[in-house]
Amino acid sequence: MRIPEQWRDYPCQDYFSSRLAAEGHWDEHAQLWLIEPAERLEEEDEIEFLQVGRAGVDGVAFGYRKGDRGFWAFYRNGHPDFQFLAPTIQQFLRNWQAE
Repeated sequence: MRIPEQWRDYPCQDYFSSRLAAEGHWDEHAQLWLIEPAERLEEEDEIEFLQVGRAGVDGVAFGYRKGDRGFWAFYRNGHPDFQFLAPTIQQFLRNWQAE
């Protein structure tokens, strides 16, 4: 799947070139869509963040930052902040499943 025009400034080729864009990733243990299919993505223009998933607690979102490589967490509660998680979404999922 190609990156839609409106999201080309996000370094998200790893997501769109994988099955995740079509299928997402259901986390059976957590009972949530850890990674959403492309049809349900949300862009937050004001913070230049393309949200592709969520942790399911504390408003933590997973996704891509405009102009910054890698896969990131955005913490909404308390003092909003970003945390680098992994170089690719696939590496993030491997790390997540290993825990």
